[in-house]
Amino acid sequence: MQLQEHSMSKRIAHVDSIRAVAVLLMVMVHAAATWGPSANTQPSALIYLVSGLGGLAAPLFVTIFGWGCFHSSATANQRYIRAAFLLVSQIAVNIFAPHLFEPLTPGVLTLFAILTLTQPLWVNPFRMNPNKSSSTLWIWIFAILTTVFFLSDLQGSSQWSDRVEVSSIIILFKHLIITGTYPLFPWIIFAVFGSWIACKQEAERTFPISKKSVSPIIAGLLFCITTLIYSEQNGLEWAAPSGNSILTFFPSNAPFLIAALTGVSLLWIILQAYNTVLLNPLGKISLSVYLLHFIPIGLFYNFDETNDWSFSVSMIVVLVYTLLWIPMAHLWHRFAPKANIEHVLSTLTKKV
Repeated sequence: MQLQEHSMSKRIAHVDSIRAVAVLLMVMVHAAATWGPSANTQPSALIYLVSGLGGLAAPLFVTIFGWGCFHSSATANQRYIRAAFLLVSQIAVNIFAPHLFEPLTPGVLTLFAILTLTQPLWVNPFRMNPNKSSSTLWIWIFAILTTVFFLSDLQGSSQWSDRVEVSSIIILFKHLIITGTYPLFPWIIFAVFGSWIACKQEAERTFPISKKSVSPIIAGLLFCITTLIYSEQNGLEWAAPSGNSILTFFPSNAPFLIAALTGVSLLWIILQAYNTVLLNPLGKISLSVYLLHFIPIGLFYNFDETNDWSFSVSMIVVLVYTLLWIPMAHLWHRFAPKANIEHVLSTLTKKV
């Protein structure tokens, strides 16, 4: 998400591609939650693929945000304005998607707002001691995974209604910090990871390719394969949004965080190697697309129920709606390059 002004004079093509993929996956997740097949649909390879990529949407989104924060040169006042803007934007998103959220439900944009306010706490250790950045990252990862594993009850209910319901100020703050859909803890782990990637950036690559960086990815893949085999042998569900599966999203358990960090790393490396410019226009307006994609979803959220869509129709609608944003971004960039939320936010912060 292009929220941070950074000191780099030249945009990096594959970073814009990563932003684009992150927002496309978020669009797909919300479209699938609205128009996708019912929970009783027979599992298929396509459903597993969509679910797997969908599970990486928010982790990739937060990671690329953390990367941008590291490169940001924003002042404290500019960060306050951005945080306020994000908080208001989250309320707007909630209003346009009443079937998913309550008006004050914290979400990924409120997470970005809190990360913006607390940016010095988790970015400065990487800026001040770049030679110890890997040790800093592992301390963060170990501390968060250990806390999640041993104190999982602190993360609240696995029921969606409990995680989006806001009936008091106290519940609102609990959701912001630990019990919501995207609370600061443990989701800060991905922002920290993004800051580490930025700290290790090379001339040609943003994600470092070395024995020290690749070994944890291999270990993460082995972990995922091992847990998958274990789940098959014991008749357990491997991954699900919530419940008793090995990997859960709401709340985010330790196995999910390990798998997500591994998946984000692989996606970043792939997009870095591919280095296409096809997705660049979309990456430049990722915040605008994130906000706007909720409008059609909010207006037509019951179309699948009204028209009794089949599995095939549901999947086609989800994929078409998601991919449609790529050509729309090209047209948008060509005919109205400054008519976007990013430009508005940049203008607001420049006046401070």
